[in-house]
Amino acid sequence: MSRAFSPEFRMPTTTARALAEPVEPIAPAVTCADVFDRLLAEPGLLNMPVVDDGRPVGLVSRQDFMLVYVRLYGREIYGRQPVTALMNRTPVVVDANASCDEINARLVDLDGSSPLQGFIVVENGRYIGLGSSVELMRVMAEINMRRAEELERQRRRAEAASESKTQFLAGMSHELRTPLNAIIGFADLMRLELFGKIQPECYVEYVRDIHGSGVHLLHMINELLDMAKIEAGRFDLHEDVLHPAEMCDEVARMLRQSIETARVRLDIRVAKELPRMVADEQQIRRILVNLLSNAIKFTPAGGRITLSVAERADGGLELAVADTGIGIPPDKIEKVLEPFEQVENSFTRTRAGTGLGLPLTKAMVEAHGGWLRIESVLDKGTRVRAFFPAERVLRTSATNVA
Repeated sequence: MSRAFSPEFRMPTTTARALAEPVEPIAPAVTCADVFDRLLAEPGLLNMPVVDDGRPVGLVSRQDFMLVYVRLYGREIYGRQPVTALMNRTPVVVDANASCDEINARLVDLDGSSPLQGFIVVENGRYIGLGSSVELMRVMAEINMRRAEELERQRRRAEAASESKTQFLAGMSHELRTPLNAIIGFADLMRLELFGKIQPECYVEYVRDIHGSGVHLLHMINELLDMAKIEAGRFDLHEDVLHPAEMCDEVARMLRQSIETARVRLDIRVAKELPRMVADEQQIRRILVNLLSNAIKFTPAGGRITLSVAERADGGLELAVADTGIGIPPDKIEKVLEPFEQVENSFTRTRAGTGLGLPLTKAMVEAHGGWLRIESVLDKGTRVRAFFPAERVLRTSATNVA
């Protein structure tokens, strides 16, 4: 059975509720003098709803109200005074070369002023015109629309470039693996001396180096090919029933030589009567190999590695690998889960690799509907936990799945 898990994304819908500002309403009986005082106290208030018993009955517009109200009494009070008595003494003055973004930012940050306030445009300090906030908003809308269109074009170009890169990696990986498999195969024949002793003796060591380097290079190419498949959306599962305890023992045997060479101790802790799970056997094996290999690589001699599998309270399974290695800085934990990223220090620089081990592991766990978590303390150790959902846990007597 093959199943591909892909997250769904749904664009949220903006409704009128999101646009509603909680402006305090006024009752129909409120006097015009009270409304005038409130408009003076709240210069940013453009409109006031008139509400009677929770139901809207009208709307007071600042502009219309002030024109009518002041026209009745303003001439008698201010008619003989200079305009300086009523003018704004601190208007927004902008240079003619200022960008619309700069002007918009100044108006937005302006405290105590109406958002519809205009601005004076000067050149070399001399007046050349008056700017309108309404016109500025229109221009900003056009600018933002053009920016959105440009971002969309860039997104499409990036996706096309990513697809080209993925296709290139996939093609080159296949092209490289064919001759490399031949090199590894013939080097292995020579290394085992199946057709007679190799003379002189020093050539045997050279052949071993060729074989080891070839195997390492093939592993890196396979990781590149897997990442290309993931990015191309061709990462399918081939599911079967497997027992986590048996997989742990198998992988431990596979890595026994590496464990002995690194002089570290491996403890396997698998809960009793652990249920079987439905998963891609090859990918689960690779998850275990990647996590253990990382722990072996970054744990100094004499350190300890613990591999554990246990059932979670929610019915799922938790697979964890903990070590007493060098650890990961807190600000680098997310970075190590990104492809081709490696945490740089004097220890990691001596460890070759593509930086794809953890990103591939994360992708394989997520393909099973699970998730990966990393906990680490610098110079004390790291713990990586892989969670698999309850629907992957098999509690029946079935031995295979269709």
